[in-house]
Amino acid sequence: MTTTDTIRLLILNNQRSEAERLISMLHASGHPCRAQHVESEEALVKLLQEQSWDLLIGNNNTTAPSPQVAIKQIRRLNKDVPVILQYEDDEDGNPFAVVEGLRIGATDVVNLDDDQHLLLVIDRELANREHRQARRNTDRRFREAERRSQQLLDSSRDAIAFIQDGLYLYANESFAELFHYQNKDDIEAMPIMDMVADGDQGRLKNFLKDFSIKGDEAESSSLSFTGIAQDGEETQIDLEVSLVTYDEEPCIQFLARAAANLASNANNEELEAQLKQIKWQDLVTGVYNRQYLLNQLDHIIDNVDEKQYYCLFYIELDQFGDRVKNTFGVAGSDLALIDIATLLRAKANTNDIIARLGDSTFAIISPNVKADAAVNRALQLCKDLESHIIDIDHKTLQITCSIGISLINETTTNTNTVIEQARSAMAKVNANDGNSAQLFEPDTPKLDIKIDINAAIQQALDGDRFRLLFQPIISLRGSDEEYYEVYLRMVDEHGNEISPNHFLEEAANMSASTKIDRWVILESIKMLSQHRAKGNKTKLIVNIGRQSLCDESLVPWLAVAFKAAKLTADSIVFQAQEIDVTNHLNAAKNFADGLGKLKTSFAISNFGCSLNPFNTLTHVSATMIKVDGSFTTDIQNNNESPETLIQLIEKLNGESKITLVPFVENASVLSTLWQAGAHYIQGHYLQEPSHGMTYDFNMES
Repeated sequence: MTTTDTIRLLILNNQRSEAERLISMLHASGHPCRAQHVESEEALVKLLQEQSWDLLIGNNNTTAPSPQVAIKQIRRLNKDVPVILQYEDDEDGNPFAVVEGLRIGATDVVNLDDDQHLLLVIDRELANREHRQARRNTDRRFREAERRSQQLLDSSRDAIAFIQDGLYLYANESFAELFHYQNKDDIEAMPIMDMVADGDQGRLKNFLKDFSIKGDEAESSSLSFTGIAQDGEETQIDLEVSLVTYDEEPCIQFLARAAANLASNANNEELEAQLKQIKWQDLVTGVYNRQYLLNQLDHIIDNVDEKQYYCLFYIELDQFGDRVKNTFGVAGSDLALIDIATLLRAKANTNDIIARLGDSTFAIISPNVKADAAVNRALQLCKDLESHIIDIDHKTLQITCSIGISLINETTTNTNTVIEQARSAMAKVNANDGNSAQLFEPDTPKLDIKIDINAAIQQALDGDRFRLLFQPIISLRGSDEEYYEVYLRMVDEHGNEISPNHFLEEAANMSASTKIDRWVILESIKMLSQHRAKGNKTKLIVNIGRQSLCDESLVPWLAVAFKAAKLTADSIVFQAQEIDVTNHLNAAKNFADGLGKLKTSFAISNFGCSLNPFNTLTHVSATMIKVDGSFTTDIQNNNESPETLIQLIEKLNGESKITLVPFVENASVLSTLWQAGAHYIQGHYLQEPSHGMTYDFNMES
């Protein structure tokens, strides 16, 4: 969209005069717009459903409807309408308007008096929307190209197969016929060597190994070998071999050109015609089958524009297995499905597409039905089914259903997403005893509970609303040391745990983090004393904040606490974040030195993210280093090279530091960490944080 294009604009403002000023300003700045002032939630829903809009600009204090309601309706109707909110400074200079606006889903929040800022944001959001639309169109064209390519592969008379890691990733029917298989699915995931004569297996292995090593430099080659057909017959196979990508995976393609004469196919036309008639039909109910529905959804999504809209009804029969099959038996349940399919046909509109998705699941694609009308229609369908009597062999039964609805419009790009949205809405209905319908609505971003955090923290301290969690730390070097890291949670008045991300920063701002840290330390000492009294050798790693790091009275207080608990000082390791240590280097040095005099260890967490992390270690005597979790996450989730982490661990080992690697979520990274020389590991793969020190360290010995 260029600046001369007319902007289709919705305005949300209690003051019509301000809406008119906004329109005048946009026109004066070369942004012509066709605007609509929204005065109620009902009017907004109607406008969103009947027309396409480029932008919504609203005041954050608007009440009819509120910005939060407007954003919820935009998401509910699956519309791509960016929302820009404006705010005006009050006497207190409200600093939270921007944060609150972004939190509820606005793309930006701009001061009401800053028109130039607003114009820049408008240009950016219109460009972003245009890019999203272009991406959606590209996605559709890409999927269409993929489908056509797949259809060409499936129907090709040339025998084609794709190989990955010595297995058939895909083979078409023609390739299956080469080896006398009736169905191409029988070949998929089969080892190549199962279809190669013993005398040619060694030569074929070497060929494929060399071809794979060359990678992108590999050129198309010819390959011949003696194949073993399904019936054991030997057959000569001549192939063209090339490196390709299939289903976004690099693989090797086998291609055998079709012979000029295919006499065996001469009499298949009549059979193919018969197969085509039943290809898209569900054999039990006579409605369309799942594949037909998916194909129709693909076609609709690829061609839908801003003037078109569809609804998908996902219909699940409630307790079908328990009620229908137990009443009528297996054979009778098929008759019940036929009866229900007949009812759906009778209630369907002329242009509806009805299909059976699964054992007790039907779906209807309906064009030109708006969201509210779709919900009303689905609710009526629930009533129709509930009142319908299924009569089979003089046995009668009434059944209900749960219906989920998803919308298909110009913002829709993926068939699976449409079905999953409708299924998700259905599942919510089903969980509430079914016999109802619901439109899919995206989850609203969870807003932080607006509470007086100062009072909440004080209440937690006074009312015992803090809880400790313990996560085990496992040695990779066979050490007998048993470590747990201590995590803090605050519990609200309803008993729900609140993550420290929600209260620790505020606690630091109100100078309460020192008090909280001391509560954690005392509680940790108390629980550890009880645990060690049972004969355990456990040690704890306790985190402290920047205020405690700078608290000169903490070390003497620790000496008294250890002595009072009759606990050796080396049983707890105190850990601070790298950013806090770097920003308070002298205080961290004094704190670490003070711990050393108590024979207590100091650790640094989130290590490796500063510009020069090892400079910190020249000043602060930390014995244990917990590297930042992003290193492991990138290796496990983003397939990044482990070289950076390996070098970091090796350098820390060279500094005689004990290394701890967190966020270990699967076994694939363990060998890398062991070879790199990591001392300890931590993560959900081993055990999530729990309320007690219950991990069996003997399993690791």
